[in-house]
Amino acid sequence: MKPLHIFVAIGLIGVPVLHAQQQLQLKMGDVNVKDPAVEVQKTPNFQAGDVKSKNVPNPRDWLEIEVEFEVKGPRDTVVKDLLFRYYVGFRDTTGSPRVLSGDVKHINVVTGESTYSVAYVPPSTLGEITGDFRRFQPNAVEAVGVEVYYNGVIVGGVSTKGGKFWESVSPQQNTVLGKADTPFALLWIDRYAEVDKGGR
Repeated sequence: MKPLHIFVAIGLIGVPVLHAQQQLQLKMGDVNVKDPAVEVQKTPNFQAGDVKSKNVPNPRDWLEIEVEFEVKGPRDTVVKDLLFRYYVGFRDTTGSPRVLSGDVKHINVVTGESTYSVAYVPPSTLGEITGDFRRFQPNAVEAVGVEVYYNGVIVGGVSTKGGKFWESVSPQQNTVLGKADTPFALLWIDRYAEVDKGGR
């Protein structure tokens, strides 16, 4: 009877794995995205061994955009990947509207769990728009939007203006960065959904 017991045990072990790998069908609204939180973060200052520490008198400002989200679906199902497309609206020094955009691809997202996505605008880009390369005021942001794609289809999103403001101005692509492409890469790892570093 031992072989039978072993076979049954292997079969039971495989059940949750198969469930997690099932193809999940998502439609618009199945990814619930809450309102973005917009903050200014200073470039982090890390300590390292075997090197001389150096004073950084004026750490620069980064714009951080964070959203909380949850995917609807059967319990314990894993969504292979979700693409978050961020949009940030400003007015530059001439008063002209500007929209920045960038993608963050999350992988292995568990349904029914509240989790977070985050993106950043670097100091040089903020300075180029506002004319101030030293400090950035978050009230310079006029609008923030996020679209969530699954298999090329929009399945969720949010806009602080209540509409797709990014459609009225051609967005500047790849000007909003995922955390993995910033000095914040090693921080708050367990807070955010896993990122596909090949498709961030």
